Amino acid sequence: MAQQLLTAIATGEYLPGTRLPGDRDLAERLDVSRTTAREAILALELVGAVEVRHGDGTYVRAHPAVEAIEETALDVAPRELIEARRSVEPAVAALVATRVDPDTITRLQRIVDESGELVADPAALSRFLELGLRFHAELALGCGNTILSGIVGQFVSAESHPLWVLINQLAVSSMAARQGQLDDHRLIVAAIRAGDTAEASRVMTDHLAAVDTVIFHPAASEAAPPTS
Repeated sequence: MAQQLLTAIATGEYLPGTRLPGDRDLAERLDVSRTTAREAILALELVGAVEVRHGDGTYVRAHPAVEAIEETALDVAPRELIEARRSVEPAVAALVATRVDPDTITRLQRIVDESGELVADPAALSRFLELGLRFHAELALGCGNTILSGIVGQFVSAESHPLWVLINQLAVSSMAARQGQLDDHRLIVAAIRAGDTAEASRVMTDHLAAVDTVIFHPAASEAAPPTS
């Protein structure tokens, strides 16, 4: 629902300064519970898209991040994006392992090393997330296929959307989750360095399966540290 509201804001249905309908009206319009409506408003407030004025209502803010959002990124449903990533990125990782390039390995190792320095620092969460997305983009650039690297680049761009930033922040809010992501990235680099296509594909597959779990099945993710 938050994504639907942000789409409406980005496309001008609700202009800056406009007062949004109350949570009861929103719930009826979008056929969701009032609790879901309140949670969506909170999510938009967290990413700076709206301002909640207590006793007055919720107003759309003129927010640069909202104005800069491409409609194509908003149109991607979270489940579809993860499904696409799980289909494409293991193959990309395997391809990178067949074309072992020292420069690619160096760039990936630098990202992993910096992530390792930040993993225990909650205040560095924003930078940690940025490095995580950059890892996937740099990995794709090393596959030697401009079409595939472009597709992964679109995945990364979509996850730069404010709502995805919020989702990813929640996914790696614990140190265990951040460590899980870091460990997966290290294993991917090791597999590529060794030219092990099967292992590169396997680790990426497991890595993205964990992303799926933490986003769509959070209760199950408590049994094992999530990654993203």
